[in-house]
Amino acid sequence: MRHLFIFILLCSSLSSLAQEYSLKSWQNEARKNKEMQPEYGNLKKNTEEIKADNIFVNNIVESGKSKSEGASEMIRIGFDYLYKGDLKTAMLRFNQAYLLHPKNSQIYWGYGAVYKTLGAYDLARAEYDKGLVINPTSTPILTDYGTTHLGDYYATIRSDYKLAKAHLSKARKKLLEAYSFDSKYINTTYKLSIIYLYDKDCENAKKYLKETRELGGQPITKEYLTDFNLRCGNCSKVQTGNFEIESARNGITKITRNKNYQIEENKSLGYKLKLKIDWIDECTYTLMPVEDLSKSKKGKVPTRVLRCQIIEVNDDNYIQVSKAEGEKRQITSQLNFSNQ
Repeated sequence: MRHLFIFILLCSSLSSLAQEYSLKSWQNEARKNKEMQPEYGNLKKNTEEIKADNIFVNNIVESGKSKSEGASEMIRIGFDYLYKGDLKTAMLRFNQAYLLHPKNSQIYWGYGAVYKTLGAYDLARAEYDKGLVINPTSTPILTDYGTTHLGDYYATIRSDYKLAKAHLSKARKKLLEAYSFDSKYINTTYKLSIIYLYDKDCENAKKYLKETRELGGQPITKEYLTDFNLRCGNCSKVQTGNFEIESARNGITKITRNKNYQIEENKSLGYKLKLKIDWIDECTYTLMPVEDLSKSKKGKVPTRVLRCQIIEVNDDNYIQVSKAEGEKRQITSQLNFSNQ
């Protein structure tokens, strides 16, 4: 169940999970409604439907947009509705884009996204295949194509290990293809990290996690970081030792850490503080100030507890996310190894 939960989180960019349809109910309704079928189901339209289509196309052209521009606008609106969980309106907008300019590959990305949200991965891949015929180098389509195989991996890992591994291999192949065309597409780097993590390749999982963070890190979930640390973490390496945090605003803060306490000193700010350290797990700890060690003037010792989670350990530094008790804001910091 944990795997499935993480998959839902990583796919949340394409679904609010508030949509009202199961695949079965969607298909039952779509049989009676052309607008809920990709390409209107390629079904013959009656006179009224043809008239409505012509009016729609003419309105787009009269607004000053070309058919191609109108299609792109409908695709954008379609994804907006998809993010809100309104799959029916999303499919309608993608179909209107198809009406305007059927050679736009992103239409099939949209069709596939609807099916992917419904968990119909085979149907999603059929639509992605159509889009890739038009644009074989589409990184978004290739990325979501790989994501459907990742979904199948999660769905089969407990029941059919061999099949699950085959899906993981297919996911990796599609995502590496996507990465070859655009190495800066953040959804690709993030999902590559996930795939390598579950393939027990910590070196590549760490590589793509680092790239994702360098691109902004937005998709990374706390749940994934916890899983990453359980599988690939080497936090014991930083549970004791000497470290430094450097910032333009505060200068250098030096840290000396043993099993139970750490001393923090920042000469430019004039403070030296002793903090009690408690390890919750190998990669998560809390810090509680216990004594002001500054020589010039000893003030009131802060009382708020800081919770820190180590999310990446490198050869010469580690990255952690910290949050003070009672605060929502998280701070990501790089702590460099130091000989002091």
